[in-house]
Amino acid sequence: MMTSNAAIISVLCCVAALISGSETTIGDETVHRYRRQLLYPNSTLFQVNIGVGTPTPIKTINVNWAIQANFQLPWNRSQIPVDILWANSGYDVEVSRKKRELEGYYENDAKLYHFYKYVEDALNNFGHNGTACVLKTLCQLGADPLHTDHEDDLLHEITSYVLNPLNDIAEHPCHEASPYVQAFEHGQNLRDCSRIFQCTSISLLDMFTKVFDSP
Repeated sequence: MMTSNAAIISVLCCVAALISGSETTIGDETVHRYRRQLLYPNSTLFQVNIGVGTPTPIKTINVNWAIQANFQLPWNRSQIPVDILWANSGYDVEVSRKKRELEGYYENDAKLYHFYKYVEDALNNFGHNGTACVLKTLCQLGADPLHTDHEDDLLHEITSYVLNPLNDIAEHPCHEASPYVQAFEHGQNLRDCSRIFQCTSISLLDMFTKVFDSP
């Protein structure tokens, strides 16, 4: 079993790299040249697997829940958006920041609608209308948000954030997120989600929520 210290070291090793540089004098001006180095071979993945087994009333049968996360490791320094190597004498933080400002060097593209599209594709592969089912689910959540009886419920907080497409446009407008935002707003306006979005073959909400009578 990997200890916590070993896990931290493993993660740090995944982002460790050395950036070398050289100086060239042109006239009275010293020009810094930076060489990019390969960090990992292309398409290298860092994989994390988590599994939990739960017993069933039938003692000979267990239910196993598995979660797998794959992280593509960088093979070029330009793919690391944060200046984690600022202490290295061969890396000029100010030059890198200016370059990003001028050229749009890095843009955070981690959006919630990417997750929605992934769910749509998965449902389409099973013969369902993935788009309609996802939009209907978001519409229903807009009308009846998730609720928990526990004050400190991390799973509830994460799920509520991920299933709220308004978070995609909280800071910057996002055209790709518009259909999901509109579906959520339909629910907030108490429109008939089942009539607007024709998804009768499956109910995503029934998979991970249950209806209860509010006091």
